[in-house]
Amino acid sequence: MPLLEIKDLKLDFIANDTAARAVDGVSLDIAAGETVCLVGESGCGKSVTALSIARLVPTPPAKYVGGEIRLNGRDVLKMSQRELQDIRGGVVSYVFQEPGASLNPVLRVGAQIKESLKLHRQNLGAPSTASASSQSTHQRAETVLGAPTRRQALDAEVLRLLKLVGIPAPESRIKNYPFELSGGMQQRVMIAMALASEPKLLVADEPTTALDVTIQAQILDLLRDLKQRLGMAILLITHNLGIVRDMADRVAVMYAGQIVELAPARELLRRPLHPYTRALMASVPKLSGGAERLTAIPGNVPRIGNFPPGCRFAPRCPIAKPECSKAIPELVEVESQRWVRCPFWK
Repeated sequence: MPLLEIKDLKLDFIANDTAARAVDGVSLDIAAGETVCLVGESGCGKSVTALSIARLVPTPPAKYVGGEIRLNGRDVLKMSQRELQDIRGGVVSYVFQEPGASLNPVLRVGAQIKESLKLHRQNLGAPSTASASSQSTHQRAETVLGAPTRRQALDAEVLRLLKLVGIPAPESRIKNYPFELSGGMQQRVMIAMALASEPKLLVADEPTTALDVTIQAQILDLLRDLKQRLGMAILLITHNLGIVRDMADRVAVMYAGQIVELAPARELLRRPLHPYTRALMASVPKLSGGAERLTAIPGNVPRIGNFPPGCRFAPRCPIAKPECSKAIPELVEVESQRWVRCPFWK
C-alpha cells in the first residue's frame, strides 16, 4: 500500500458564488522512501495539490469537491480537526520556499524547533514506566514539578537536529534570531523544524527558489542525504528540471490543474512524450554547443476558471489538431509505468 494515495482529487475556489476548478482529477501515489517531483509552470496547481495532502487549503474559499487523499491508508478528507492535527507534522511535514517569510522573526530559532518537538514528540525525555516505578515518591514528584529530564532532552534534540541539517556551531546558532542567519541557514532551520516531528513524508515546495546556486546544491544534497538516512518519502515541487534529474525517482508533470504526464524520472528526461513536457525540456539551456536562442513556450498558463475547452494545452501546443478542443483527453498508460494525457503523443 502506498504511503500517499491521491485519487481523482477535485478542488474549487469559490468567489462571488462562482466556482473555479484549481485541481481537476489529480491522481498520484508515493511509496515509502520514494522521491516524486511535481513539475510545471507557476499557476499549474502544484502547491494547491501539495497543501491539500494535509488539508491546509483554507475552506472557504476552497472547497474539496471530490476524490480521496489517503495517507497511511486513512482518508484525509474525512478526518476531524483533531485527527488532522495529528497528521500535520506527525505524518507529513512541509518545507516552503523563502524561509525568511516562514520563520517567526521575534523568536530564536532554537525555540521554534523546540515548539515543534513539544507538540509532536510529547514522550521525549519522559521516564519509562519501569524506571518511574522504581523511583521513590519524592523523586517522582521532583521529576514532575521541575521536569529537568524533559527540558534537557528537548535541548539535546534541538542540537541534534541542527547538527543533522549541517548547521555549524549549533550551540551558538540555537540562540540566533532568523535575521541573523543567511538564507541557506534559514532553510536548514526550516528543514530541522520539519524533521522534528519525524514525518514519513516531507513536502518540499520549491525549497531552493530564494537561494543562490551554490546554496541550492547544498540544500538538495542535504535532502538526498536525509532521505537515505531517515527513510522518509519526499514530494518535491519544482520547475527546475535540473533538480528533477538529481533527485527524482518519478516525475509528475502538471498543467492547468491536471497531471499530463507521469513516468520514471530517467525515462521522462530521456524521452518526454507529452507536448508540454517536450516544450519544458526544449526551454532548458544547453551547456554544450554554440550560443542558441532559447525555445520559449508561446502564451501563458490559463487562469483557473478560464480554461479552454478540450485539451488545456491545445492553444499553446505545436501539434494541436481541431479535435483537441472538443474533449478533455484522458490520462492513459501508453507504456509500462508511463501515463500521458494526449492521444497524439507519438
